[in-house]
Amino acid sequence: MAMASGNAIAAKRYVSDQLTITVRSGQGSQHKVLKALKTGARMELLEEFPDTGYAHVELEDGLQGFVRLQYLVDKPVALDRLTWLQGKYDKLKEQNNATKEELANLKAEFSKLSRNSAKLDKESKELQQRMSHINQVAAKPILLDKENRQLKEENVTLANEQNLLRQENQILKDRQGRDWFIAGGGVMLLGVLLGIVLPKLGWRKKSSWSGGSL
Repeated sequence: MAMASGNAIAAKRYVSDQLTITVRSGQGSQHKVLKALKTGARMELLEEFPDTGYAHVELEDGLQGFVRLQYLVDKPVALDRLTWLQGKYDKLKEQNNATKEELANLKAEFSKLSRNSAKLDKESKELQQRMSHINQVAAKPILLDKENRQLKEENVTLANEQNLLRQENQILKDRQGRDWFIAGGGVMLLGVLLGIVLPKLGWRKKSSWSGGSL
């Protein structure tokens, strides 16, 4: 099989738009057709032969052969690019929708957390109020006990003062009785003395009267 001189190259090539080409076993239409390729088929360019207008290529399934250079382009055809771009757009749209959904979920979670936070703040305030009330209630027995101790101390003081007053009253009563006893004794003694003295004075008067008459 005669082959013209070519340039060895390794690069991607694609069948141009709206074509069906053949892959042949050699450079020329007289060679056997190995496979037919449609627009957008991808292959590896192994070598170019500008003199004959053919290129030596390797297909994605590993088959090697020759195709016309004029049907090859170095970028995917518009339809394939559009399909690729559409796929990329759909993927980006799907990611965008997923991002929006995630954002909505995050917003809902944030709103839920905000409500829970407000609820916790309210419960915390209620607990603080209840604790303050409990402390006040718990403080009452302490105050009552303190007041009770003060009243007991005051009661003991009053009892002591009452005992002192009783003792002083008893002392006064005893002193008064003693004074009355002494006074009564004095009166009695005076009566006795008068009982002794007065008769003597009467006798003396009588004696003097009788002597004057003589």
